[in-house]
Amino acid sequence: MKKRNFSIWQMLIKKELLEVYRNKIMFISAMMIWILFIVATGCTFLDYQSAHSQRKAANMLFRQQWEHQQRNPHDAAHFGTYLFKSINLLNVFDTGLDDYSGNTYRVEAHVQHEPNAANAEENDGSMRFGRLTIALILQLLIPLLILFITATSITTEKENGTLKMLLAQGLSTSKLIRAKAVSNYLFIVVLVLPIFLLMMLMLLFSSDFSNLLPRLLWLIFAFLLYFFFIVLLGTLISAYSGHSGKALLTALSCWILMSIISPKLLTGIADRRYPPMSRVNFTDLVEQGYRKGLNGHDPYAARGDRFVKNILKKYHADSTKALPFNIEGLTLQYHEDYRTMVFNHYLAQVEQQFDQQQNFLKIAGIFNPFISIRRISMALSGTDYYHHQYFFKQAQTYRNHLIRKLNVQLAMHSKNVKGEYTVGPQYFAKLKEFKDPLPAINKVLKFNKNALFSLTGWIILLMLLLRFVASRSLARNYEPA
Repeated sequence: MKKRNFSIWQMLIKKELLEVYRNKIMFISAMMIWILFIVATGCTFLDYQSAHSQRKAANMLFRQQWEHQQRNPHDAAHFGTYLFKSINLLNVFDTGLDDYSGNTYRVEAHVQHEPNAANAEENDGSMRFGRLTIALILQLLIPLLILFITATSITTEKENGTLKMLLAQGLSTSKLIRAKAVSNYLFIVVLVLPIFLLMMLMLLFSSDFSNLLPRLLWLIFAFLLYFFFIVLLGTLISAYSGHSGKALLTALSCWILMSIISPKLLTGIADRRYPPMSRVNFTDLVEQGYRKGLNGHDPYAARGDRFVKNILKKYHADSTKALPFNIEGLTLQYHEDYRTMVFNHYLAQVEQQFDQQQNFLKIAGIFNPFISIRRISMALSGTDYYHHQYFFKQAQTYRNHLIRKLNVQLAMHSKNVKGEYTVGPQYFAKLKEFKDPLPAINKVLKFNKNALFSLTGWIILLMLLLRFVASRSLARNYEPA
């Protein structure tokens, strides 16, 4: 009995795959998808090579300028430098927020900058339409193709009268639905698997292969999970619909609502519900807090005088000349620390607003699997909001440490120097370069576990609904003769 059931199951899947293979529309659609894949892969690799070479050249240029200077340490802090967010192949697989969040950080004394120089600033017109990326094809076009295939898989059997024949031969509706779902899913896997293998091959050109491969494997798993959800959704629509026209209209409506209308609507709601502080307002608050104090009653000059008096008291000195170091360097660092404190105080308010937006969208992803897969894709590609913040925090930490080191150098070594105190290339070359490695994969997965659980939950729900429809709708409408 088990052997007979397996042979029937095998026959049904083979039949469905042959029908898909012989369908000219499916063949044309698959060829169009592959052409887009090839174009997107080429653009992805060219974008990666271009961006990587540009940032590598920029890093080298500014590092050389930094190492070959001869100047006062605090003047060097004013001169500053630039830090660049590193790029990898997965960043261009799904560009996410990278085009809008900025990839350059300015290091400068007395000023706390934010990442700037986003691609959208110089390419506003083209960015409105978005880039053709592999992620875009996987998130939007492949699901549309899946729905187009699966939404008519059972209705066609009804319209051609073959469903009655299959049921009359003793085939259960649940087996038929499972065969339809499995065969269509296998077709999609065969269609998209080569692109994932190609991505793995492309990763060999990356210097960070060992860190990127686990991320790509999780990306593959997440997209295969999402495609299985879409297959079940299309099969459910087909099983419930009376004819193909209605099924296609329903499937198209679901795709538009889930992939286009809902994300834009929910993003707009999050932005209106948790409006972020404007850059102008933020800059003004930081400047006022620095000049007048966070409480509004501790002005810049009074803070500086109090700091000097405390230092004199600590070293039991009558004047700054009696101190064993140059008080100017420590005073500069004191004001630097205070400005950093003010900046972080108001930045925490801005981050709280963005965190509220992200939490809102995280919850929305539970009800819309497209939002979930999009968030997973950006997170594993390193282009979501939290990777942007991760780069900013690392750059800010590097900046604060560098400015402190320069001010301390001025304080400890310029006390008895006649004229202007300067340091040369030998000193600047010893200062560490900026590195921004990707966060650990387990942290990324932990933060996006709700999205993975959401996709799994939707799959279980659709399987239960398909079982219900199989036992009620089809069996009721098509009793075996």
